[in-house]
Amino acid sequence: MFSNKKLRTSLPIACLSLLGVFTLAACGSEGGTASENASSTESALSSGGSGGGGAQACLVGTHSIRLAQRVTTLGGLATNALSMESGTVANGDANINNTTTSQVRISGATLNGNLQIAGAAPSAANGELVNGGKITGTVTTGAGQQSTLASHAVAAGTVAVQINANSPPTSKILPGNYGAVNVNGSKLTFASGSFNLASLTLNSGAQIVFDTSTGPVDINVQGTISFNGGAASVLGSGLVTLYSNSSSSNAVSVSAGVGSLPASITAPNGGVAIGSRNTVLGCVGGKDVAVEPDSKLGK
Repeated sequence: MFSNKKLRTSLPIACLSLLGVFTLAACGSEGGTASENASSTESALSSGGSGGGGAQACLVGTHSIRLAQRVTTLGGLATNALSMESGTVANGDANINNTTTSQVRISGATLNGNLQIAGAAPSAANGELVNGGKITGTVTTGAGQQSTLASHAVAAGTVAVQINANSPPTSKILPGNYGAVNVNGSKLTFASGSFNLASLTLNSGAQIVFDTSTGPVDINVQGTISFNGGAASVLGSGLVTLYSNSSSSNAVSVSAGVGSLPASITAPNGGVAIGSRNTVLGCVGGKDVAVEPDSKLGK
C-alpha cells in the first residue's frame, strides 16, 4: 500500500552537463553546490563549433546508438558507434567520434543534417552507406569529438511506495526521498518537485501521471527505471525529467507499445532501451541507446 510519509528534499532541480563538445542547455536551477544539485535532461543538447557540432543534439549515446527500422528522431545526435536501419530518419546534425572499433552503418536510412565525424566520410565502398542510405548535409571529417554525460549520486530513501489495483485512484506522491516505487495497478501521481528513488517500475494496467501544473517534475533514481506496460501522462506544460544512475544495460527500459512517454531521459552509466511503437517526448542520453522499430524520439 501507499505510504503517506512525506519526505521533502533540499536538492534543487539542476541541469545535466554533457562534457566535451556538447553541453546541455539550461533547464532551471534553484542554486546549491555541484555535489548538492540533482541532474536531469530536458532541453536540446547544444554545442559549439561548426558543421555537425554546431547544431543541437537531443539524442546522445556516449558509446553507441542503434536505431531500428522506421524510427524517427528530432534534434540531432552524438555518439561513437551508429547503426541506422531501413526507413529510419534522424533529423538534425550529428557528431560521431568513431574509432577503428566504433562502426558506422546507415542502411536504407537517412541522416537528415550535417555530420562531424572523427574518421573518414561514410561511404558505400566501406559498407557504411548501403541500401540507399544517405547523409543530406555537409560531412566534415577529422572533426568528431567524444561526448560524456555527467553522473551523480542519488540519495534514495528507504520508504517504499507500492500502488496496487485496489489502491485509491487518487494516490499522490510528494517530493522527497523514497525506496523502490512500484506501480502495479491503479494510478500514481507525482507532484511538482524533485524526487530521489531507489527504483521506479510501472507495470501493465497501471498509470503514472506527472503533475507539472505548479512546476517541473524531476525524478532521480539510483537503480533502474522500467516501464513494463501501463501508461504515462502529464498534467500542465512543465518539464518532466527521468535520471537513472544504474550501470545496467537496461538502466532505463520502455517496453513495446507503452505509447507516449512525456519525459526526457538520462542514464549516463548504463543503457536506454526503447521498445517498438513508442514516442518519447523529450531528449534521451545514455551510454548505449537502442530504439526499436516504429518509435519516435525528441520534441
